[in-house]
Amino acid sequence: MKREADWWFWISFAAFVLFSAAVEGRLLHPFDAWMLRTVQSQTSTVLDVAGMVLSVPGGADYAGAALLVLAAGLFFKGRRVLARRLLVAFVVTGLLELAMKTWLPTVPVPEEAARSIDPSFVPELPNQYPYPSGHMLRAVILFGAVYLLWPNRLLRAAILAILVGAAASRVYLGVHWASDVIGGILLGVAGLAWAFRERSPNKRRQVTGTGRRQKPKPDI
Repeated sequence: MKREADWWFWISFAAFVLFSAAVEGRLLHPFDAWMLRTVQSQTSTVLDVAGMVLSVPGGADYAGAALLVLAAGLFFKGRRVLARRLLVAFVVTGLLELAMKTWLPTVPVPEEAARSIDPSFVPELPNQYPYPSGHMLRAVILFGAVYLLWPNRLLRAAILAILVGAAASRVYLGVHWASDVIGGILLGVAGLAWAFRERSPNKRRQVTGTGRRQKPKPDI
């Protein structure tokens, strides 16, 4: 799995960079506008509530607390490296998200498209631009880690359903373009793959001690 994670990291990160360039160039704006109109063509109070509920797992406070619990469990089970890497991936990708929302000029979502506010105990920082979706970024890292750690078919099906619902809800609620959601997913996959990727042989030797030189045996 670790070697596959290495490939996933490079592919998803390269895709994120290229996709971000396309978003910055506004090449996807016609698609985004069409998706927003299509998803919001049928609205209701029930869908509004469902969208808010599905947005909860990606909130910074909820996802952050849940990931701390997961990392603590991994730490006490002896998987300390993975626990640290998951926390590092969560923090670094979050900082990259904030930087891009500050300095990467993209088309803002019209205010009249918003159908609700995100439920959160922590006030969200005002962002100048919407790309990428932090909710999808955090949801992918959190639920992706659970998906990889516990290979249960029913659990994995539920996780995929939650992620699909969360992605749709971000557009339906009018807080993100579809391209913001896709960008958040790609960045989340890259962060998750980095956490699970294989360490270099040199670092592994330093940890295990297998890289030490052995003294040559004297000739008899």
